[in-house]
Amino acid sequence: MITEKDIENLKNELGEEKFNEFVNLIAKGKLNELKEIARTKTKNKFVRVLRINNSKFINDLYFNKDIKKETINLLNQTNMSLKNVHKLIKNNSIVDANTILRSCFENLIMGMMIFYDENVYNEFINLSIDDKTRTFTKPQKLRNEFRKVLRLVDKDFFNDFSNKQLKDMLDEFYDKLCFFTHSTLVVNAMVELSKENRTSLYVFALKQNAYFVELLLYLCLKYLNKSTNEPIDINYIVLGWFVIMSDINKEDITNESIDMIKELLYIDINVDYLDKNKDMVELATDELKQLQNLINSNPLGVINILKELMK
Repeated sequence: MITEKDIENLKNELGEEKFNEFVNLIAKGKLNELKEIARTKTKNKFVRVLRINNSKFINDLYFNKDIKKETINLLNQTNMSLKNVHKLIKNNSIVDANTILRSCFENLIMGMMIFYDENVYNEFINLSIDDKTRTFTKPQKLRNEFRKVLRLVDKDFFNDFSNKQLKDMLDEFYDKLCFFTHSTLVVNAMVELSKENRTSLYVFALKQNAYFVELLLYLCLKYLNKSTNEPIDINYIVLGWFVIMSDINKEDITNESIDMIKELLYIDINVDYLDKNKDMVELATDELKQLQNLINSNPLGVINILKELMK
């Protein structure tokens, strides 16, 4: 729990005026106003910093003769496509945004594997190779080998994962993007949910996935440029996660909405699959619980975020 001492320290850090402003927002129930402050802070301190650095890193790479132009171009395309993903998200075009996001993920992996493995490059430039004759550029092979690249781009973070955990994470992420790309039952469900204006849960998942790819791109570009700067404050990543999660409409995770999703996904036929792979409603519910557990277990972290928010 946050103690009186923690509150007193927060007051001292912020000063009387900023502390009273924060208390006033809470006391008067102006949580939406507080959320918009958080949204603006996240945009300025995280999103803009991320995108400025990604663009700069890409421009710098074009002057680096040690990196193949194919790698640079694919990473540049990833960056450009991500901009379109965010535009489509604003228009609530979930299926189209996911389709382009899958392409971003594929281009990112291919670009980095061309840099990492000469065998991948040799197959990439050979248009006569097809699915029957390719070896090194098979999607599953690329994802498996990309694990090694991840360990290079951020040793502190990705080395905490086992090979199996990294494989499962990349495969699960890619598989879910494919559900929105091919003519699947999920695409059909999205059309039905859009008609009922019950898509906020999926917009949240899509935003989270898009920022995940954008952060991966940032780490890869940072590594290729041999940059040691750390311009991104993780506090604002956590704060941004909270903001987009808070945009989920509570009506979209009611029993009625859950029953509607189960009906659209033909629960009687797909019960085994849905039991094995949690649907997005359960995933978001789990993440909400994890966020609450994070807050409960790390009150000082919350204090630090509040301090940054009110500066």
